[in-house]
Amino acid sequence: MKTDQFLHIELPLIHTELRNHFNIDNSRIDHFTFDYDFIDLLELLNHICCEKIFYFKSKYKDFSFLGLGVSQTINGSDLNQYLTHHPDSYLTTSFSFEENPMTAEFTLPEWTFITQNGKTKLHVQKSFEYKNFSAPNLFFNLNFDLNHYDPFIPPWTSYEELPEHDQWTSMIDECNSALECGELLKIVMSRKKIFEYSEPIEPIAFFKSLIDKNSKNNSYQIFSQTFFGSAFLSITPEQLFSIQDNIFESISLAGSAARGKTPEDDQILEDYLKTSDKLIREHKVVTDEITKLLTPLSQKLMVYPLEIMKLPYIQHRAAHINALLKEHIKPLELIHLLHPTPAVGGLPWSIAKNKIAELEPYKRGSYAAPIGVISARYSELAVGIRSAIIEREKLTIFGGAGIVKGSTPEEEWVETGVKMNPFLQVVNHE
Repeated sequence: MKTDQFLHIELPLIHTELRNHFNIDNSRIDHFTFDYDFIDLLELLNHICCEKIFYFKSKYKDFSFLGLGVSQTINGSDLNQYLTHHPDSYLTTSFSFEENPMTAEFTLPEWTFITQNGKTKLHVQKSFEYKNFSAPNLFFNLNFDLNHYDPFIPPWTSYEELPEHDQWTSMIDECNSALECGELLKIVMSRKKIFEYSEPIEPIAFFKSLIDKNSKNNSYQIFSQTFFGSAFLSITPEQLFSIQDNIFESISLAGSAARGKTPEDDQILEDYLKTSDKLIREHKVVTDEITKLLTPLSQKLMVYPLEIMKLPYIQHRAAHINALLKEHIKPLELIHLLHPTPAVGGLPWSIAKNKIAELEPYKRGSYAAPIGVISARYSELAVGIRSAIIEREKLTIFGGAGIVKGSTPEEEWVETGVKMNPFLQVVNHE
C-alpha cells in the first residue's frame, strides 16, 4: 500500500471507526486491529508529528515495527504476567547499559504497526493520558512530508572527544595491566565524539539521512524518540537474540578489521581477521560465554562455523548461535542472562563492570544496551552499538573496542573512529 493511500484514504476510515466509540460505553473495547497490504514504515516516519516514536527494522528477520504514543507502561516484575494475558500485544523496550533489566519498564504504544511477510497489521490501543482512543491527527500531519523538507543538518559549532587521546591511552594501558596479570580475559572500552550546534537537530531528518547514506549497510535500523528533539539512533549489526516458539537465535560478533580499498587489500584484511591470534581469542571469549550461559536453558544448541560479516566500512568475525530452549523460558530472563555479552562488556563481568565504571568518564546509558520489541509470540532485541544520541542542539556518537592481550591504544583508537564513520558521513555532509 502506498503511503499516500494509507494517509488519505485509510486514516479517515480509522478516524471514523474510533469516533463511533468516543461517546458510548466502550469499556469492553480496549483495542482495534486493522490489516493492510505492505506499508513502508520508514516512509511513514515522514508524516509523524507525535512525541513518542519507536521504529525498529530487523537485520536478520522479515520484521519491521513502528510504535507511536504510550498506551501503558509495564514494570519488569509484571512483564511475564502481562504477556500471558495479552499474547497479541507488542511492547517496546530500551534499556540503559548500567540498568538491571529486571527493574526496567516496557511500553505498549497506542498505535503499533507490524510489517511481516508483505503485510502490515495496525493495533490501536487507548491512550494512557486520555483513557480513550486518540484521533489520528495526534500522530500524523497530512500537510507535512519530510520528503519535501530540506533535511539540512547545520554545521557544528564546537566539538570534543571524550576521553581525549592521552586519557584513552592511559585507559587502555590500565586494561592491559589487568589482562597481563590474569584479572581480566577481555574488556570493552568506549569513547564518544560530541558535536554542539547553534540550532536544534531534527531527529527524524538526521535518521533518514543516516539510512540514505548507509543504504548498503545491512544492519538494524533503530529510531527511539522519547521527547521532541531527543532521540537514540542506531544502525547496529549486532543481535542480542530473537525468540519464537522456543527457537532462540543470536550471533557472536567480535574482532574487527578495516575494509580494503581494493579487492586484494580487502582479502588481505579478511585473512588477518581469520588468522590473528588476538582476534581469534577476542571472538572465542564471546562465543564461549554465550554458549555457557545458554546450555542450561537449552534442549539443543548449535554454534555455526565462522563467517566474516562485511559492512561497507568494517568487517567482523561472526558466528550464528541457535538453540531450542526448554519450555517456559521468558524473554526478560534471557535479557538478564545475556546482557552484557563479552562483545560489549567484558569477562569476567563482575570485574570488567567495575573497571569500566572506574575508567570511562561517563555512563553509557543507551549505548551498547539491549533495545527492541517483546511479545508472547515473537521477541527480538538488538545491541545498541553503532549509535548516537540527539539532544536538541547536541549530537553524541559512540564507538567501542574489545581489549584483549595484544591490544594497543592507537589501534583501538582508530577502530573506534572507524565505527563512528556512518554517523560522521551525515555530520560532515559526505
